[in-house]
Amino acid sequence: MTDVESLRAYPPVARRRSLGRRVRTVTRALRWRLTLALIRAAFIVGKSGGRTYQPVEIAGRRYANVRDSDERWQAIAATLRAYGVRNVLDIGCAEGWFVRRAAADLGCFAIGVEATDTVIVGELARLHDRAERSALVRAFVTPAVIGALPKFDAVLCTSVLHHVIRAFGLASAEQFLRALSGRVGKVLIFEIGTAGESSWSKALPFELGEQQENFVRRLLETSGFRNVRVIAESLAYHREAKRFLFAAEPAERAEPDIDPLVSASA
Repeated sequence: MTDVESLRAYPPVARRRSLGRRVRTVTRALRWRLTLALIRAAFIVGKSGGRTYQPVEIAGRRYANVRDSDERWQAIAATLRAYGVRNVLDIGCAEGWFVRRAAADLGCFAIGVEATDTVIVGELARLHDRAERSALVRAFVTPAVIGALPKFDAVLCTSVLHHVIRAFGLASAEQFLRALSGRVGKVLIFEIGTAGESSWSKALPFELGEQQENFVRRLLETSGFRNVRVIAESLAYHREAKRFLFAAEPAERAEPDIDPLVSASA
């Protein structure tokens, strides 16, 4: 019998883990289960029994929300696919529904930024479910902050700019958009409140109610964007009026490598 054959004749002896290693393994598993339980408890407390602005999922359960998000996401997803988007920045992401969907449905690396505490609920859900390729950040976004960000294939800016207009005026909103145009690599997804909504009737230009599309087109085109078009519409927060969802390209971008109408019909 050769040396090799003699070795094969004796099966390897199974190595038994030491008691200490087994205890450490069990301890780590218990610690992680406790962590998940605490995250879920914090989510329930943070949600406070009310409806969130965007849908939130945790442990396979979806909680009710106040804004239509599914139809808007379908229009957004079709546009992101058409442009071959690989990474997404969502400014004013609320609970981060679009961030999570971009990561889960499209395989994008997606980051959301939100100035209010609503982001905490979405981040707790994301951490609990260990959602991949996504993250949420709490920050107040200014043109200076935007200038410090890297460029993303797609930037979402939905239900944000009317807050800027009310707080700082239309000129500041244009400055905000000009800064944003330098961070958009392929496509901007944009939505704004309208004067047809009671909560915004005194804060926004009147023409937003009657001529929302024309106002937004001029606003985006003077702020560094082109090829502005409506890709969807949905009821606003109080369901009093409709908001248009727009797509636009940065003005300095080279000729698009897709038919721009594909994103609206895909």
